[in-house]
Amino acid sequence: MKYTLGLIVLLMAVQLASIVVIDTNGINHEYAYETFFKLQPGEFSTSREKDGVLNTQNWTGIRFDKWMAEQKLGDFARIKFLSKDRYEVSFSKVEWDTLSCWLAYAEGGKTFPKQQFRIIFPFLREMHWVRDLDRVVLENEKDIAIPRKVFSFANFFQHQELINDPKPFKRMQGYSLDLFLGELSEKPVKDIILYSADDLIQNLIYPSQLSGAVMELTEDGKYNLKSPQIPGGMWMKDIVYLQCDNSAIINLKYISKLIPIAKTLAWDLSPEVRVVIDQGTYVEELSFADALSEPMLLESAEYFEIIP
Repeated sequence: MKYTLGLIVLLMAVQLASIVVIDTNGINHEYAYETFFKLQPGEFSTSREKDGVLNTQNWTGIRFDKWMAEQKLGDFARIKFLSKDRYEVSFSKVEWDTLSCWLAYAEGGKTFPKQQFRIIFPFLREMHWVRDLDRVVLENEKDIAIPRKVFSFANFFQHQELINDPKPFKRMQGYSLDLFLGELSEKPVKDIILYSADDLIQNLIYPSQLSGAVMELTEDGKYNLKSPQIPGGMWMKDIVYLQCDNSAIINLKYISKLIPIAKTLAWDLSPEVRVVIDQGTYVEELSFADALSEPMLLESAEYFEIIP
């Protein structure tokens, strides 16, 4: 009898298993896994090169971007995909509208076990794919303010402790976010923007996603994120810009990245935007274009401000 009851409970759990889409009003829309198997399936392929060998994978699923449009869940500014192990990727509505997205449930004709689905963007790298999809969250755009103060990586980290083998990480050195984020913002919950040299962007929250995290300093001078709170696939490499609430730090070798950063974060910059440089004993003011073209003027600055 116990076995029978256990089997019934298990079957009910499988039947109730679903993907949840949360709209911008916080309302949950649950779609049972069986829903997607009843739709007309499609096939697509992805390819990647590794060690000089081109590997092609063939998938079966549905066009998830088209399916989402058919659900009429309202307007949104950002879409976020979360897996059961807390991995997440997100896209602005503008980015989403230019992408093809598939919800895959089989590879090479073999259906995934335990009703697992994958979100796949055929024309993006695998770090943007999500295995074992759990939730899809639609969000209104958050206002990301222009930072009041921007510090250079070199000057800022010169005053931070470089830690060898910061727990739980080994065979590396880096700077603890627990220690240095407090100098950028006094808020207990901090909104963090990370931007990489290859134009990837992440919006993470401290401490829920970044408690115990470090900015690894590699032998070739690059800064990589490592956090015990999020899966390794979300650890951004070669970070050149970090914004914490209303303050930021930037690698001055990539000062020109402020242009795509401003566009991505929807900063309202006027044609007359200025950069005010605090040199400690005096202050000088430049046009935004001059500041980007002459980053050496920023190297000795304590910080600079972007005045829209």
